[in-house]
Amino acid sequence: MDKKTQGAWIVNHAEKLKTVTNADNEFEQINFAGKCGVLLSSLSADDQAILDEKKVGALARAANINIRTELPAFLTELERQRLISKGSNAIEVLGMGSGSILEHASRIFEESEPESKELAVIELAERCSDLPMDESVAKEYIGDSYKLTNKSVNDLFHNVDCIGFVDSEEAYSGNKLLFNGNLFRGTDTKKAYSIISSMSTKDASKINELNDMLTKDGCVTVHTAKQLLGAELLEKAHSIALFDVNSIGNESGQHEFVTKPSAFNKYSNSTVEDAFDLAKAFVTSLTYGMTSSAYNRGRIQMITALLDKLIRGEWVGPATAIGQDYQVLELKGVVEVEKAFGNRCRMRLLKREVGRLALQVITEGDASQNSLESLPSVSATNYKAPEHNRQLSRKNQTVTMKRNIGEILNQLRTGSI
Repeated sequence: MDKKTQGAWIVNHAEKLKTVTNADNEFEQINFAGKCGVLLSSLSADDQAILDEKKVGALARAANINIRTELPAFLTELERQRLISKGSNAIEVLGMGSGSILEHASRIFEESEPESKELAVIELAERCSDLPMDESVAKEYIGDSYKLTNKSVNDLFHNVDCIGFVDSEEAYSGNKLLFNGNLFRGTDTKKAYSIISSMSTKDASKINELNDMLTKDGCVTVHTAKQLLGAELLEKAHSIALFDVNSIGNESGQHEFVTKPSAFNKYSNSTVEDAFDLAKAFVTSLTYGMTSSAYNRGRIQMITALLDKLIRGEWVGPATAIGQDYQVLELKGVVEVEKAFGNRCRMRLLKREVGRLALQVITEGDASQNSLESLPSVSATNYKAPEHNRQLSRKNQTVTMKRNIGEILNQLRTGSI
């Protein structure tokens, strides 16, 4: 696989390691390189920049990096890679985009001399992105490819399952199938057809209707999707990533909406873009500005003109909404926000590639403005990505539900694709 894709899986796996106690010691180089990538994404912009110590600490905390025990080591490594230069009270960061950041994460990983098992879990994840794999076949392949004993392979697959590097379900036949949330991020419609053709006529009709709705409108609320599919069918489809569920909200609670996994694939490599979920978070925040903000606080009326100005690197504002509706993007290092006067703030875009992708998605369909009007009227102060929500949903499934999903995956694996 290319370095960007490898870097994306390193970041993905590092995020998964956050949820499991002591698992980072088992996959130490993945954890280190992945967190370096996440930190670099937060610190870097398109142009070279100088960040003071306070801002570096704030961005690190927002990325769930411990500033006392982890940050110094990550900064030392980024300096060794000549990506930053440390001063007494500030750092200078080279300008770079997401693709370059993933390549740097891949290089940090490779230079750390990773163990065979770490290389194995990255390749396993990539292979399970294409089609579900029978676990016995996957074990044989990994064992032969990385010269691992049977015990080492069994221990590795146990850890993979516990951490969630890949997901697994058992079909009624007893076969254990391995897959992950990237199954439907490409544009190959044969996979979706294979799944839909295995369903009852009634369920297939409902899935097709939701697919058509999303193709036309880009996104719908989870409430709308549940009304159409029913809770159980939506959960099945969500579990295998046939649909994505994005979560946004603030102190008033979480609000969820459904999108197609391939919505961004038209404009980018989804595996690479999904490593940081920056464009999705940007589209979400812009949605609030277009549909929820009152005119007197800075409601967006000319989205194309606004984005064009941001992409040129210019400041926009001042407006009250800017200080409230773009906190997620500020914490991820996508925009810079500063006070102008009173409660009014202005902002500029630090990662212009994210703005260009958001502009395409908003103006060319797959997340068009008319569909975004269904989102809730609250200021976005947090964003939970589709993979986080999918894993949360899987933890709450019954045994019967898991077996049904296993059968769907078996159909996908053995279907005429």
